[in-house]
Amino acid sequence: MMLRGTIGVTLFFVVTAVFGQEGTATHPDQSVFNEPETLTWINSYGTFRLSDKWFWHAELHYRMRENESRNFIGDVAQVYNRHGIQYIPTKNFKFTAGGVLRIDFGDQSGDAYEKIRLEPRIWHEYQWMMPFDRFRVYHRIRIEHRWKKKFKKGSDYVFGNRWRYKFMMKIPLNKPKLQPGTIYFNPDVELIMQSGKAIVDNPLEDLRLYPGIGYIASPRTSYSANMMYSFGQSGEYGGFYRQRWVFKFNIYINLDLRAFDDKIPETRFYD
Repeated sequence: MMLRGTIGVTLFFVVTAVFGQEGTATHPDQSVFNEPETLTWINSYGTFRLSDKWFWHAELHYRMRENESRNFIGDVAQVYNRHGIQYIPTKNFKFTAGGVLRIDFGDQSGDAYEKIRLEPRIWHEYQWMMPFDRFRVYHRIRIEHRWKKKFKKGSDYVFGNRWRYKFMMKIPLNKPKLQPGTIYFNPDVELIMQSGKAIVDNPLEDLRLYPGIGYIASPRTSYSANMMYSFGQSGEYGGFYRQRWVFKFNIYINLDLRAFDDKIPETRFYD
């Protein structure tokens, strides 16, 4: 089942516009918003201190999507591994670079389609923090170079780039500042653009809006939960827009691999 209440025109209009004039029209003459899909993402983010300014960053994401019988947790959609080396020259800025291997699980059956596909990426990002008396503001630019292909057997990899900008805040609710024991509000917006030979009229991959609530359990562990709404252009045609509702649960772990008794740098509380 899918959530109803979609934005846009009806399925009747889509079919009529696409197929009503055979041989003269291949796309509708208005933008079409597909019904929202529901997903659940369970994410872990680890930051491990190697020296005074160098860290190892590791992420593991387990993502599920709806199926015909259940919303949000129907089938496995992706398993996502991201690793990188991180450099923090000052407490308000950090740079990270590394690699990604994403495993996608297909939802089409038949001998013509693969059950899984691999999507490798190279990524680098730049994040800076603006500290205020009671809250923090973050800006992040992430650039990804990826090799992507379709599930159809025999498909070739196509190279492309993703250009991502994130604006995020962390506002304490029950304490005067971000510290262990704090519950915080986490407004979060991210714009994702894409480019490459296969990108003709669909550069907007995703606009993500996901406010959430977080809890700082200790200097080494924190948690957050978000409900994300996103929309972006289809990979086939820029006039089609997909929509998603995504429940996200995140755990953040910060460890000092040199000596566990050392204090984690202050900025690690807020990553």
